[in-house]
Amino acid sequence: MRRRGLHRVPGAAAFFAMAMALVGCPDERGSVEVVEPTAETAAKGARPPISGMAVEVVSARSEATIDAEAVRAVLRDAEPAFLACLDPDDSTGMIALKLGVEEDGATLDVASQQATTYGTDDARACVERIVAALRFPTTPSRERFELAVTLEVRKRHEL
Repeated sequence: MRRRGLHRVPGAAAFFAMAMALVGCPDERGSVEVVEPTAETAAKGARPPISGMAVEVVSARSEATIDAEAVRAVLRDAEPAFLACLDPDDSTGMIALKLGVEEDGATLDVASQQATTYGTDDARACVERIVAALRFPTTPSRERFELAVTLEVRKRHEL
């Protein structure tokens, strides 16, 4: 049985050269870092953010002594992720949440409150998942506390 060399198979040499260029030699390959997707990335994969909408922090209250402006900043920084959760019909409304915050700032249980007027169950659950992944500032005494947050979903030009 006669074997064919790469030079006798049309296009084989070019294919082999391209494959080697893509794969590279072991010394030329860079390291690859595997990063787990964040809640924001996962939410963005569902549908693109609605650019004409905004999610504004209306209130952030707690009986504990906390830096309310720092809490608001954490929530404002999460707006791109919240936008990925919004219903595609440009509806508006409020999302009222109650959550616990651990000594280290990790979020405990997140629950929608009766004052919530925004969106579908899926949209509200998405926002809750994002809030549950956030870390908030802690109290000076490093104790657990409850936080009541209200977010308003509205058209960006109304801001």
